[in-house]
Amino acid sequence: MSNYEQKFICPKTKTALVLAEDGNTLHNTSTEEPISYEINDIVDLTYPKELFEQDRKEQLAYNDAYQRYDRGVTWVFESLNSDEATVRQKMTNLLGLKLGMKVLEVGAGTGKDSELIIKAIAPGGQAFLSDLSPNMLRLAKQRLQPEGVDVNYFIANGTYLPFEDNTFDAVFHFGGINTFSERKEAFEEFNRVVKVGGRVVVGDESVAPWLRDQSSYQTLMSANPMFADQVPLEDLPKNIDNFELHWIFGFGYYVLAFEKTDKTPEVNVNLQIPGKDFEDNWRIRAERNAQKKA
Repeated sequence: MSNYEQKFICPKTKTALVLAEDGNTLHNTSTEEPISYEINDIVDLTYPKELFEQDRKEQLAYNDAYQRYDRGVTWVFESLNSDEATVRQKMTNLLGLKLGMKVLEVGAGTGKDSELIIKAIAPGGQAFLSDLSPNMLRLAKQRLQPEGVDVNYFIANGTYLPFEDNTFDAVFHFGGINTFSERKEAFEEFNRVVKVGGRVVVGDESVAPWLRDQSSYQTLMSANPMFADQVPLEDLPKNIDNFELHWIFGFGYYVLAFEKTDKTPEVNVNLQIPGKDFEDNWRIRAERNAQKKA
């Protein structure tokens, strides 16, 4: 069995992958929906083959800008009065990484955050680095020099991840979730592939609400409308705990961090309110209020 067959599954059907005799193609084992994936210098596990228009535009843009990308990002850090090294370390620290862990980074780009992740899980760890842009990922592969860590590169859509449930100790994504065509589905995928108790950390542009009336931040949002995006709280999976919301990059970016739980949290709406004269609870109050509105 090849490394590809051992480490990946079909991102759509979630069935096993089999290497073709020529060694250049992976085929899934689904009889109802057969799909093939190409192996080049980096295995391409992108699904769907024809991306949604927004995803296709982002892929083309990053493929074109990969050589100047790092310079542009550094300028963004400086314009928002933030130290790049400090902010990147703060974000990856939220993963709670330890040596030997298995970590997925979706949207690894040129590998600047990947480098910190790899360092934190060495020796003995496993890092899986993906991006929708082949050129960005090739640059990351060239610049990273991992020691004591098994690093795997693959091209993929973050909404369709080629892994079994509960595969990773942590999942990291920064800088692209605002543009995902299926953002809610992507959060569900991140949560699906992380183990129960594992950490998921996601961040992107969004000016903090209390600063949106400030002139410099209004200029920022006018120059790049993604800074006006809201934090996607409504897209978060339900089975999470220990949720954190951080503002970084001079309050121009958010970072969400949470842990996966084995069940969705609930509240006890049937517990009686204490007191001698009370036969009441949240459910009774809700029913009473509904009757008043009717």
